[in-house]
Amino acid sequence: MALVTGGGRGIGKGIARRLARDGGRVVIAQRDEASAQEAVEQITTDGGIADFVRTDIGSPADVQAAVDFVVARHERLDILVNNAGATGADGSILDMPLEKWQRMVDVNLTSVFVASQAAARVMVEKGDGGRIINIGSINSFRAQPMACNYVATKGAIPLLTMALAMDLSPHNILVNAIAPGAISTERTGPRLLNPEYRGMIERSIPLRRTGLVEEIAAVAAFLASGEATYIQGETIAVDGGILAYLRLD
Repeated sequence: MALVTGGGRGIGKGIARRLARDGGRVVIAQRDEASAQEAVEQITTDGGIADFVRTDIGSPADVQAAVDFVVARHERLDILVNNAGATGADGSILDMPLEKWQRMVDVNLTSVFVASQAAARVMVEKGDGGRIINIGSINSFRAQPMACNYVATKGAIPLLTMALAMDLSPHNILVNAIAPGAISTERTGPRLLNPEYRGMIERSIPLRRTGLVEEIAAVAAFLASGEATYIQGETIAVDGGILAYLRLD
């Protein structure tokens, strides 16, 4: 039984569909009902089992309610994927309003803490272990201009993942993270039509292309599987080599 936050679009949708394809039951927690319901219908059409609970990931009460929904409906929770998050360049530190900082922290970081805590308590009570998979970013390791709130929240994900792993190891709950690079989604795909953006991709990424949602989903499925039983507290970059590439031009 898997709970995927933000599972109605982009990377989250890809992960939800892959987990369902592999035989798991999936609940999507997301604020936008239309896209979440569409994802549920696609999973069902493909022969999977999926459900949806409306959730504002920036609200701790909503996050707790999503976990409660899963337990009430399915009586267990084995996999949590903390995927939902906000992105964007909100401006220089000199001008950024406190509200933009706080909202990013609530959505990208506090939500991961609250969801992980609630899910882990369920997993510990059931006594069967479990998996928590956090979705970070290459910005977990590298900064970018005009986005200190986003970079700070994503930069916290690897260390939060390690800390959760330390606390939860005695309960056989494995906690790991994925740091996607430039991935083609509904949101980012149109940017590839821009020659300047395509040029940046070709210059910056050794594999000379953006990644696919399915490539992130494959790593998540592996971390959720019985084949990843000795990986703990790690953040795996899936980025086409961009973090390994030192550009001097």
